[in-house]
Amino acid sequence: MASILVVGPDAALLEGVAQTLVGAGHQVVISRDIPEALETLRGSHPLLALVDCEELQTRGAMLQAVVAHGGAVLAFHCDDDDSRLPYRLNRTTLAELKLPLERQRLLALVKYVQDRARAAGRDSAQDDESSHRADL
Repeated sequence: MASILVVGPDAALLEGVAQTLVGAGHQVVISRDIPEALETLRGSHPLLALVDCEELQTRGAMLQAVVAHGGAVLAFHCDDDDSRLPYRLNRTTLAELKLPLERQRLLALVKYVQDRARAAGRDSAQDDESSHRADL
């Protein structure tokens, strides 16, 4: 199970994506914009952040410190948006998705990031368990 932050202005699209991710067994937090996401997370670090491209272009720098070590940032466009990310942002994202069309690709990328984090010893579920045990 991965912890995933989904950020964007289209509530209907985000709800559909969240249902897909929850159906696959992941934990999802939805926010309209990055400042709201930072407030909602309150110090927790999701493994993935799926962010609307426009939001990523305006406030993306705020997001890098939020994603867990071994995690990734994914950008998404809506169906009618043909714009591309600028090169400086393209280098910091794992992939650009066209949602809702590429939901299966999204699930494959989530699995890839989970496997990569687990192989590197940075599995967020293990980190949560170890920090919980330390609190006891």
